Amino acid sequence: MVMMNKEDFKTILKEDKKIIDRAFEEKFKDDNPLNEALRYATDSGKRIRPILFLESYKMLTKKSYLNDEIIEMALNIEMIHAYSLVHDDLPSMDNDDLRRGKPTVHKKFGEDIAILIGDSLLNLAFENSLNLAKNGQRFLDASLYLSKASGIDGMIKGQVYDLRRNLEIDLSYILEVYKNKTSRLFMAACVMAGLLNGLSEDKLKALENYAYYLGLSFQIQDDLLDKNEKNELNILSCKSLDEANSLLLDFNNKAKENINKFKNNDFHIYLIDYLTERTK
Repeated sequence: MVMMNKEDFKTILKEDKKIIDRAFEEKFKDDNPLNEALRYATDSGKRIRPILFLESYKMLTKKSYLNDEIIEMALNIEMIHAYSLVHDDLPSMDNDDLRRGKPTVHKKFGEDIAILIGDSLLNLAFENSLNLAKNGQRFLDASLYLSKASGIDGMIKGQVYDLRRNLEIDLSYILEVYKNKTSRLFMAACVMAGLLNGLSEDKLKALENYAYYLGLSFQIQDDLLDKNEKNELNILSCKSLDEANSLLLDFNNKAKENINKFKNNDFHIYLIDYLTERTK
């Protein structure tokens, strides 16, 4: 068996991103008055979460072919991620003017439209999920996991904790926020692929643990890149730079321990280092 190298990994990232980008180009084409803003909200980003889902599915099936249903499920993950960003940027939340170098949705289209765009993306993700659930229990189980990950005990809870933080937060508080705001969709991407392939509970748990630590590492790297940002939650508010880097290394190792329980895991191993060595 030929082992993947770094160039192979980068090629897969690019090709999977093209799959997601092309699929989004086919949406929002009718005369709905929200379509321009919907395209704007979903037309950028690295697509890490849906790519993680696609590659987890491929790892478990040992096939490179992705049918329309699997691609649609990947889009559902990305639409929920996009909705969360649109709402997080609102003046009543993080009050951000820029996202990925462009004006945020509420800055370009107005706060009223931004709220509706977030609502639309969330609803469309679950409209698609319910439609896919017609294909069987495994699709239903995967959709239910996604719903829980993005709901009041997942991403929304993380946002509440973030908004209600005080100046004396500790590491456990920060990691609880990061688990829910960031890791939950990483976990969904991996576990959904596992559920679609009928994995055992112990294998599902290993996938979930891998994604949990991957998400924490991803967010800590964000903190290290944004260490001069005063208004955002940051690991450096309670840990030194050396301690934060040590924590990042520890989480990376734990992610690798869990994904090493699976064969054909080269992409997932490379992804750990890719996300935590990035410079933006």
